[in-house]
Amino acid sequence: MNRVRALFYPLLALMVLGLSGCSFLDTRAGPSPEAEKIGVFEAYPPGSRGYSVVQRLWVGPWRSAISVPKYASVEAGAADLRNQAVALGGDAVVNFGCYHADVNPGSAYYCNGTVIRFTQ
Repeated sequence: MNRVRALFYPLLALMVLGLSGCSFLDTRAGPSPEAEKIGVFEAYPPGSRGYSVVQRLWVGPWRSAISVPKYASVEAGAADLRNQAVALGGDAVVNFGCYHADVNPGSAYYCNGTVIRFTQ
């Protein structure tokens, strides 16, 4: 009987998460008109402006161990990270990168980056 209980509660928790669609994990920001002003850079922004890190997207939070967003293209990933930067009060996204979710070239992308705020 104890073995049944030991299996029942974890399975029940998994079913509840599955039925909820994990919607509580989705923190993507909606489209923003200010997003076009946000620069996206593979490395550091050009020039010698100082900045502070606001947040690393899709890498640091505990939710990334469970699920991260997938994007149809690199452009879609950059647009979503721009929206996230606006929602967080950032000025740019640095260390931006997108990677295929599978070895198949037609697969979706995982994208990440760091939102920064200029100090000057």
